[in-house]
Amino acid sequence: MRIAQIAPLYEAVPPAKYGGTERVIAAICDGLVALGHEVTLFAAATSATAAELVEVVPTPLRQWMTREEMLGVAPHLHLRMLADIYDRAGDFDVIHSHADIWTLPFALRSATPTVLTMHGRLDLEHVRQTLPLYPDVPMVSISAHQRDAVRDIAVNWVGTIHNGLDLGHYHVADQPRGGHLAFVGRINPEKGPALAVEIARRTDRELRVAAKIDPMDVDYYRGEIEPLFAANAVRFIGELAESEKPAFYASASATLFPSDWPEPFGLVMIESMAAGTPVIALRRGSVPEVIVDGVTGFVCDDLDQMVQAIEHVGEIDPDDCRRRAASFDAATMCAGYEQMFRSQGQRAEQLTHAA
Repeated sequence: MRIAQIAPLYEAVPPAKYGGTERVIAAICDGLVALGHEVTLFAAATSATAAELVEVVPTPLRQWMTREEMLGVAPHLHLRMLADIYDRAGDFDVIHSHADIWTLPFALRSATPTVLTMHGRLDLEHVRQTLPLYPDVPMVSISAHQRDAVRDIAVNWVGTIHNGLDLGHYHVADQPRGGHLAFVGRINPEKGPALAVEIARRTDRELRVAAKIDPMDVDYYRGEIEPLFAANAVRFIGELAESEKPAFYASASATLFPSDWPEPFGLVMIESMAAGTPVIALRRGSVPEVIVDGVTGFVCDDLDQMVQAIEHVGEIDPDDCRRRAASFDAATMCAGYEQMFRSQGQRAEQLTHAA
């Protein structure tokens, strides 16, 4: 099949450091090429892929845009990219977009079938207002829970495909495990860095944070989190390259995932488990779909339960964690998308013949 993959332009595919969606897109592109498909990736110029790369912008937007430019200019760059891609839609058998609801009006007018994977939260008002305008566009969720926010809206869900990554290199042999706690991700209120600090404080554990500070979150970091880290002797490492992540996870006694929002998936959880490290998380969004409570970590209802769970991390078998992480592999994800693309192509053919 001739498959177009449309990536957001904020990070490279894969990203040099932070960027969950872009890592998933990279795995999809390389996996589909390995399966024999002709894949074209539309992304930032610094991307590296087995697919044919069409360079849309010379540099990932987060490397040079201010907060104001991210809000005002970035949407127009994505819309122009989509317009150019759909002008040549006939070059493809299917278009797979990761560019969120901006894709919808273009998909509606194209004879080439589009599959839109939603990577973000769906409970936002602008999303809830937009989706009903496009009830026929095929959409994919990355967890079953992600759909809950729009159960009352007519959405053409054609499947749920969990994110997958190739995480074999996360098994770090002979990595000494420390007593400290780890937090990985982004410094943002919804990710819960302040909760992670409180858990570490109440359990008298060192907290090591490997996280990105997005231009949109600089004020939050400087005003609230930076002083909190300083007052609690938090070791702030910043963003990690992919090669640095396995040892970071494997050295911790547990990874904290106090994300206090409807998390659509959460790659941090499978990364940590792949390194044999249990995850202690709030019961939000996809968390119960990813963590096996009491086996690969603990799913908690509040801060007190997360604090109590720290006492039991030694009961978790690292091999159970690794086995669970292996179920979210790139090959399974790519096979799911391949099957879905074929079915959407067949459906488009039937509709064409019927007309």
